Amino acid sequence: MFKLPVLAASLMLVFTSCSALFNGLTNDLTLHPNPRISAPMSVSDTISGTYTGDGTVLFVKTGYRLVLNVNVQSNRADGVLTNLGNGKSYALTGKYLPVSATSGSLDAELWEGAHKSGTLTARIAERQLTGTLATPLFAYTMALSRQEK
Repeated sequence: MFKLPVLAASLMLVFTSCSALFNGLTNDLTLHPNPRISAPMSVSDTISGTYTGDGTVLFVKTGYRLVLNVNVQSNRADGVLTNLGNGKSYALTGKYLPVSATSGSLDAELWEGAHKSGTLTARIAERQLTGTLATPLFAYTMALSRQEK
C-alpha cells in the first residue's frame, strides 16, 4: 500500500543526487565560476594564440612573447613564455577559468626544465593579457597583446 510512494521518493533522491552525472553525460556540466555560462569550444580559439608585449619591473621593460594554448572544457592552459631580452624560454602550465566568451583568468607555473622558475597570474580580456609574473628575484607587471593569426 505505501510501497509506491516510498519507491517514488527514493528514486527522486537517487536522481537528484546524480544530476551532476547526468549533466556531465549531456556535456552541460561546466567547471568555470559561472555555471550558467556555457563554454563553447570556439572560446579556446578566441583566447589561444601568440601574445607579445612587455614585462616591467621598477622602470626596466623587457620584451616577452607568450604562445598560449587554452582548453576551456578542461580549464587548462599551457604554452611557452619567452624572454625576448635574453632568449630564455619557459614552459607554462596551469589553469584557465573563463568569465565570458572572450575573457578569463590565467593562473600558471613557469618551468625551466625540472626547475620551477615562477608564476604567472593574469587576466585575459579584449585580446589583452595583463597580470603579474613573479620570479624568485622580481615581480614583473605584464602587459601583452594577442597577435593576429
